[in-house]
Amino acid sequence: MQNAMDSLLDGLSELVYVSDPDTYQLLFVNKAGKEIYGREADDGTHLCYNVLQNRTSPCPFCTNKQLNAHTFLEWEHTSPVTTHHYLLRDKLIDWEGREARLEIAFDITDHEREKESFKFLAGANGLNVECIRVLENEPLGAALNAVLGMVGTFLEADRTYIFGIENHRMTNIYEWCAEGVTPEIQNLTDLPLSLIDHWTEHFDRGSAVIINSVADLENGGRSDEHEALSAQGIGSLVAVPLEIDGKLVGYLGADDPKKGRLEIIEQPLVGLASFISASMKRAVAERQVNDLTWNDGLTCAYSRGAFHRDYDRGTFDRIGFVLVDADRLAVVNRERSRAEGDEMLQRIAVCMRDVFGDDVYRIGDDEFCAVATPMAYEDFNRLVRTLTVRFVQMGLPASAGPAWSERCDDTNLLLDTAGDRMRRAKRGRHRAVDLGVDLAQDAAVSDLVRPGGAQEAVAAGLLDIFLMPQVATQTGALVGAEALIRYLDPERGVAAQPASFIPALEDMGEIADVDFFALSRACETVARWQLEGGRVVPLAVNFSRLTVGEEGFVSRVVQTVARYGVDPALIEIEVTESARGQGGNLLRNVADELRGCGFRVAIDDFGVDNANVSLFVQLEFDVLKMDKSLIWGIDATDRTMRVVSGMATLCDDLHVESVAEGIETEQQFKALGATGCTRAQGYYVGRPAPIAEFEKRFLA
Repeated sequence: MQNAMDSLLDGLSELVYVSDPDTYQLLFVNKAGKEIYGREADDGTHLCYNVLQNRTSPCPFCTNKQLNAHTFLEWEHTSPVTTHHYLLRDKLIDWEGREARLEIAFDITDHEREKESFKFLAGANGLNVECIRVLENEPLGAALNAVLGMVGTFLEADRTYIFGIENHRMTNIYEWCAEGVTPEIQNLTDLPLSLIDHWTEHFDRGSAVIINSVADLENGGRSDEHEALSAQGIGSLVAVPLEIDGKLVGYLGADDPKKGRLEIIEQPLVGLASFISASMKRAVAERQVNDLTWNDGLTCAYSRGAFHRDYDRGTFDRIGFVLVDADRLAVVNRERSRAEGDEMLQRIAVCMRDVFGDDVYRIGDDEFCAVATPMAYEDFNRLVRTLTVRFVQMGLPASAGPAWSERCDDTNLLLDTAGDRMRRAKRGRHRAVDLGVDLAQDAAVSDLVRPGGAQEAVAAGLLDIFLMPQVATQTGALVGAEALIRYLDPERGVAAQPASFIPALEDMGEIADVDFFALSRACETVARWQLEGGRVVPLAVNFSRLTVGEEGFVSRVVQTVARYGVDPALIEIEVTESARGQGGNLLRNVADELRGCGFRVAIDDFGVDNANVSLFVQLEFDVLKMDKSLIWGIDATDRTMRVVSGMATLCDDLHVESVAEGIETEQQFKALGATGCTRAQGYYVGRPAPIAEFEKRFLA
């Protein structure tokens, strides 16, 4: 009978054993059980709790006291020896004449794992829904950090992370660590992608990398991988690819997850990775749109839209704009190439960023604006000067217009001011080029013909007057001198000729500062002569037609001369006949006011272009200066002699002194004496000279 029972139980595929409920001795283990626990399991020397549960004492969950001989007790348990999960059926039976415990174990591991998987996936799906909500509503960086924390907490992982891949290198760009786990993100930058060659094979197929035991990698031909992972204390991991448009751009990973088997973790992580990839792609697209909206792709400056975004609204303290124009860009594009024009724009932008930093905006096809705020005026002005010098040094044809405000509520007005100055600078540059000045080589003149350059030159003492003598034609005696402006080139130590910058400053509308400096210097010189008690001769000061046309011109002249205590009769105000074109009766009214204040008024450059004798009728003046173009040939042609003589006679009849300019030879000087002209000026009489040299030669 017992043998029949043994045969019956051995024939079952389920694990069956019989034990003594009092001594725990194993009395019988069927064939299926011996395949697991060994053939000697029921030799009478082994205890059930030791063989079946790997324990050294009776199991605390032992059911012996709950058993009876009539019904089976059912319960479930996971074996620490097999790691399988079992449905157990226990009862008391008669075994060879004594009471014994019978247990039949049904392996339901697959069913249990399936339940576990369903439960895990249900939770993971809920997690993914929450992660997607975060990815949709938060900025990418903050969202990814939050998602890693949510995933790490759910998986009970030590660490979750995202690596970015670019140019065959990989870098840990986001990381979450459980409490007590050391971050690794600082140590995992710019690593060779070859470290995970085995991983990329899986990633290229869109599948996960699952490493159940890092320790096993050492004997599996993946020693480099083992070394890198074990150095971080990683025991197991799962990683899934991140792709954008089919290109591997990174991967999402979890180290040592304790919730769920790695195989079932894969599915929800792959799904989450697809949403993360989509969010990354959307962020890339948004950055591209932002770049197109707020940045200029050609020059890497900010865009016009960005300028309006940053400065259209608000109040700004101590703010400066520098508007820069790429001169004749259209000509370069048309006559050379668009590539050369693009290069010019790029070089201008680089130059501006070198001086003003990143706050440089391209606000038009050929216009840029650099912004400095908050910045003191002196510092701003210094940077503007540095910029214009840098343009010259780099051979860049660019005109700059600065504008600064202590407190600005309307940046459009400040920009308009900068624009006006930039256009004046541009006109000045073009005029200087037309006059033959090489601005790329002549840094001094280039620095002068920019907005504010004349004022700065005056303040820096770079302007002075040279005196050119005038003598009586009959006696050769000194009767006066003309004050001619000179710009002292600090680099070369020479005086730049006015023809190289006066027309440019006129076009820029900045000549008045130079004209009144010359008047002040002339008054200062005459006042010193009077104070020293030596000989005093009148000085003539030339004023641009634009200065003459300024409102309050006469008052400013009177105030300037009065400041030095000089007799107005010793200052001769020279204006050109072209000033009549300024409008209506301007020249006549100015001349009358000046003469009424005691000044002598001289008409300069008579004979240039179309000299009009009607001015003798239209206004009263004291001196007529005949241009050298009218005098030239006086010693060679009778016709010139007659014209000059006629003009001199007319002047004499009207009590106007006549001055001949451009007398360069003795023959001309002698011929002039025969015409009745009263004064002579030119290189034969004396070249323009510094004040001290003039005094030494003519007044000593």
